[in-house]
Amino acid sequence: MSGTALVLLAGTGVVAIADWVAVVASTRRLEYVAKPAVMIGLIAVALALRPTSPAERAFFVIALALGMASDVFLMLPKDMFVAGLVAALVEHIAYIAGFRARNVNVALLAIAFVVALASVAVFLPPIYRALRNSSPKLVAPVIVYVAVFVVMVASAGGTGSLVALGGALLFFYSDAILAWNRFVRPVPSSRIVNIVPYHVGEALLVLSLVT
Repeated sequence: MSGTALVLLAGTGVVAIADWVAVVASTRRLEYVAKPAVMIGLIAVALALRPTSPAERAFFVIALALGMASDVFLMLPKDMFVAGLVAALVEHIAYIAGFRARNVNVALLAIAFVVALASVAVFLPPIYRALRNSSPKLVAPVIVYVAVFVVMVASAGGTGSLVALGGALLFFYSDAILAWNRFVRPVPSSRIVNIVPYHVGEALLVLSLVT
């Protein structure tokens, strides 16, 4: 990893911590600045790296930009959950396209697929029941989103990079916590429990470009 990439990664880490502090302290103004800035920082890190696959990096930059859009939609005072969901869905598709730029490790792909399905089996049934009762129009979009997410996690494993798989799984669990808190029941300290694995997961996905 180049010195420039390391400096950018460290700076992005500082901004992420500032965002976490803003979340805990409910300092909205700081959060509105810091949360998108984290994704901008990760885009800068991705561009500064010497990737294993330039094509994969191009798709990852698109994914990170879509992730930033999703973050903005979800943190605004107005309820823009569906817009955030759609942006995140396309983000996952961009990640999948990036992962496909590499050769496929069939064994790790299969393991990642099983882990993703097991995770869905734990989280999805209560979320599905809650959605069916309170927001039936969201049932189909959420199921599609989860299906694409499973493919994304499996594709991350298929690259043969454990860093990519770890990042994808952290991202997955972060979204599961978000959905559980929103639709099933409140999760203690839900916002910080959601945001930390999300940022770490995205950072690991970026770092997987060189693994």
